[in-house]
Amino acid sequence: MKVTIIAFILLLLVSERCFSQEAAERIKNSHEKTLKEINYANKLLLETKGKTTASINEINVINHKLNKRKEYMLGMELELNILSSAIDDNGRSIVLIQQEINKLKDIYARLIRNLYLIRSPKYRGMYFFAAENLNQLYKRISVIKLYNGYLRSRRNKLESLGNELIRKNKELEKLRLEKDVIVKSVRRESEIYLMEINEKKKVVTQLKQKQKDIENEIRAKEKTANKLENELKKLIEEERKRSKMSGTEDVMTPEEKIISSDFEKNLGSLPWPTENGIITGKYGEHQHPDYKFVIIRNDGIYITTTQGEIARSIFKGVVSRVFTIPGENQTVIIKHGLYYTLYHNLVKVKVKAGQNVGTKELIGTVYTNEKTKETVLYLQVWKETERKDPELWLAN
Repeated sequence: MKVTIIAFILLLLVSERCFSQEAAERIKNSHEKTLKEINYANKLLLETKGKTTASINEINVINHKLNKRKEYMLGMELELNILSSAIDDNGRSIVLIQQEINKLKDIYARLIRNLYLIRSPKYRGMYFFAAENLNQLYKRISVIKLYNGYLRSRRNKLESLGNELIRKNKELEKLRLEKDVIVKSVRRESEIYLMEINEKKKVVTQLKQKQKDIENEIRAKEKTANKLENELKKLIEEERKRSKMSGTEDVMTPEEKIISSDFEKNLGSLPWPTENGIITGKYGEHQHPDYKFVIIRNDGIYITTTQGEIARSIFKGVVSRVFTIPGENQTVIIKHGLYYTLYHNLVKVKVKAGQNVGTKELIGTVYTNEKTKETVLYLQVWKETERKDPELWLAN
């Protein structure tokens, strides 16, 4: 029974340690990823220093950074909870081990006293010579051997638990030090968060005084989106006319059908159109969180990235069109069977209409605005003339 209890305690300790390490590792990986996003947002904001014109996109980058900062702080709070739980578990384990050690010490002390008596030549002689026959003598010798063996096993268990107690105490001290470090980090992050909130308030106030400029910026984006939509619909209509003229109702070749099916299967796992970037304009119609008078409608998503970033195709397909809207930069439309992806605000385009492109193939450089110093790619996903949310198609 004692052996079973000890084995259970040791198994419990190992399981707790594995779980804590696994949870801590997951949180650490999440921390690192979130911290990279915060640093990247800071890099984007640093690039726009010295700009001559403020923009809503700057607020969106700041909001992204603040959200990630909150996520980072929540992660640290979760880590604190796990550490506190591990410290409590360690404390309870130490008490259990100590209780078991005390019991074993008591048993061991009694065994040693008995063994001392048994090892006395006078006692051992009387014990053996008092045997009534050889069979009883053999059994008495066997009992002494078993007794010695049991004594050794108790001593080994005592040493094992003693070592486990030393290890647990060291682990407890390490956990307490880790907790102290995280508590200090939480305080520091809270201070940074408050500073960033104050910085954001200044930019928000500055932009609120330019309501007309904000409205003009939004209207300009909506006009561009409408022009892009018209261009895409015109392209699809042209393809349909060509199919009818060729005497076939099917607008897709067998190869295009495969590409279309593959594109559909990759929902949520397609690569980003830029190697680095954050989404600063989400799909759909919504009220801006900081400007209640601003209603934003996006047919795609805006990805803010660093200067000189190259745009790339998110899936294999054929370049259907490369064009420029007057007063705007270049746009590339790539066909993936029934699906189309549209990449707007490019310069130095590297592809041409009719060209086959592969997944992640470079198609052009994302333009950096001279006034705002912002580098923003506009991405749309369509299934024929039906808009889709690009963010749902991209991998996290």
